[in-house]
Amino acid sequence: MSASVFAQKTINHKVVSGESVYSIAKKYDVTEADIFELNPKAKGLLQLDMVLVIPKNSKKKAEDKKTKSVPKGPSHKVESGESLYTIAKKYDTSVEKLREANPQLESDNLQLNELLALPKGVKKQEEEKLSKAERKKIDKLQGKLQKHTVASGESFYVIAKKYNVSVEELKKVNPQVENNKLDVKDVVFIPGTENSADLTEKKKTKEKEKKEIENSKPEPSVVVTNDDNESANNGNSGIHEVMPKETKYGISKRYGISIAELERLNPQIVNGLDVGQRLVINETAKNEVAKIKEVSTEEEDKNVVSTSDEKDSKTIVEVPPMSADAIEKAEFLISKASENLGVRYRGGGTDRNGFDCSGLMFSTFRNIDMTLPRSSSEMASGSGVKIDRGQAQKGDLIFFATRGRWVGHVGMITEVLEDEIKFIHSSTSSGVIISSTKESYYAKRFVQINRVLN
Repeated sequence: MSASVFAQKTINHKVVSGESVYSIAKKYDVTEADIFELNPKAKGLLQLDMVLVIPKNSKKKAEDKKTKSVPKGPSHKVESGESLYTIAKKYDTSVEKLREANPQLESDNLQLNELLALPKGVKKQEEEKLSKAERKKIDKLQGKLQKHTVASGESFYVIAKKYNVSVEELKKVNPQVENNKLDVKDVVFIPGTENSADLTEKKKTKEKEKKEIENSKPEPSVVVTNDDNESANNGNSGIHEVMPKETKYGISKRYGISIAELERLNPQIVNGLDVGQRLVINETAKNEVAKIKEVSTEEEDKNVVSTSDEKDSKTIVEVPPMSADAIEKAEFLISKASENLGVRYRGGGTDRNGFDCSGLMFSTFRNIDMTLPRSSSEMASGSGVKIDRGQAQKGDLIFFATRGRWVGHVGMITEVLEDEIKFIHSSTSSGVIISSTKESYYAKRFVQINRVLN
């Protein structure tokens, strides 16, 4: 009788290639702890065709349901990716006050769409409603803009990147999108695509401003690149100015050099290109630029020395919170990396046939045209800036010492709680998984966190 009742409350699942406990838990909407409780052997490496017993009702959900209450006063509905820290910051209050107002919370892990009571004296922030005049103005503008139909997997960040505009600009001309969530076949309007006459005028103004700036600068003794492919390929051009939509791959291909060589000559582009940047293309130009720099003041020389020393003794830098653009990039990178959950570990691997830890990061960040170094130690010393653990956010790189005192492992942060950081990485034993700094292995070996997203 009891066996029959147990069977009705569970499901048998046969493990297939590429699956992990994390992905199976997500599939059945239960927790990993629920699976481990019924399947102690699952704590090791999952075997192909292994049968797991899955509970139909998660204990955690049952407990949450019991303690679930509807706040009487002002409240906040939890959205994807939110934590007590981000919610407290949104309402200009503290995490402690939020916890006091919500005694039903047993941990800082929040559930999607969960209602949280706001502390006394905190008023719920209402979304600004557009006036009729503003609505009319936006409708008129949208009538002139190019339309884009949302495809599967597209977000504001992906669309903004496609049309070379900022996420803020894209959201500003699309106030009709609720909660910034796009659905397939939604229509969004692209800023900067007004009628051709307006665009031509804007282009002329920008070119005029650009010429004025160039004329005000002292001419360096190097050759500025032109559109002559032959001279470019022969390396006669010493400096290249980055144009809209250009990538490091395209520039390196044009001049017949590798991306690594381009980054060596221009270390400031390791984390990405900016329109208008002037890049050194060959050693001759680099030497000429160096000669110009020799006339710098003593104070400037000191700054150059301290910058060159930074790679060897990377110090912690205080950084502001990520911008909306950077947060959008982080969410996008986490979703791309998560597509590889369960993929096996393979030394030197950078694709779904297998990843090593730095290979997973290298492959993931290529989705936003950012080329990271190919080893965890080089990422730690040469990518972004080293930040305090208390400033960690999604999308930051987290490093561990697995080779004595030296960095030998890297992952990307997927979630930041009060005293815990979760990160996605490629483990030698389990392949691509999500782990926590609460795990003793990683707690003992934590080294540093780098901010690589601007």
